[in-house]
Amino acid sequence: MHAQQLRSELLIMTVHRNIIRHQTGFTFNELLVAMNLVAVAVLGYSLSSGDAIRRQTINGNSTAAIHLAQDKIEELQARKNLTDGDLCPSGGDHGLAANGGTPGIYDRCWRIAASALGTKLKQIDVTVSWRDHVDHQVTLSTLLFTGE
Repeated sequence: MHAQQLRSELLIMTVHRNIIRHQTGFTFNELLVAMNLVAVAVLGYSLSSGDAIRRQTINGNSTAAIHLAQDKIEELQARKNLTDGDLCPSGGDHGLAANGGTPGIYDRCWRIAASALGTKLKQIDVTVSWRDHVDHQVTLSTLLFTGE
């Protein structure tokens, strides 16, 4: 009986050794490499996402500036008498918001001058500028027929 118990214990110890030798799983080094790969991927995605958000902000600001310039051109076109004048860059509207109110990041100025293309034409230039992280500027120009 004692011999059988020894064989049994020996068999159990052999099985335990084989299990320990053939364990599956990841080593610590493999886990570190995998974590580094995930960290680099997340960092790359976050950097590209930040750039996309910045570009979208610039596009939104440009669109608002174009609308502000177009609004001023339409306002000037609706006037009966246009006198030549240059309100750029010191005059005009300062601190406009995207909806045309204040306070905001946009400055708007305009020039009205006789056109070289005809005696009954006025050239209207409206410039909208703003600063987010760099200076930006949009200028719209049109010709207005002032004669009958």
